[in-house]
Order: sequence, then structure tokens, then C-alpha cells
Amino acid sequence: MLTREDFDTDLDRQRMHQLDASQTTRQLLRRSREQIAASISLLQQQVPKIWHPEPPER
Repeated sequence: MLTREDFDTDLDRQRMHQLDASQTTRQLLRRSREQIAASISLLQQQVPKIWHPEPPER
């Protein structure tokens, strides 16, 4: 049977895991936002138009 002390220790451990998980989630979300911003910036750059001549008719 759990004692009050064991219960408090387990509760503290669970809270630390929750904090670690939420911190990891925040880091992953921040990295995703940075990657999306970089992709948007890249997609907004001008792309040179390349002319492809029609193949000769036979």
C-alpha cells in the first residue's frame, strides 16, 4: 500500500514528466514554425523563367 510520502513522490515525478513533455512540445512547435517561415520565404523568391523551344516537327 502506498504511503502518503510515496504518493507525494510519485505525484512530483509525474509533474516533472509533464513539464518535460510540455517543454519538448514547445521546442518542437517553435522549430516547426521556424521551418515553415523558412519554406515560405524560399517559396516567395523569384524564379527565373526558362524558355523551352518546341521540338522540331517531323
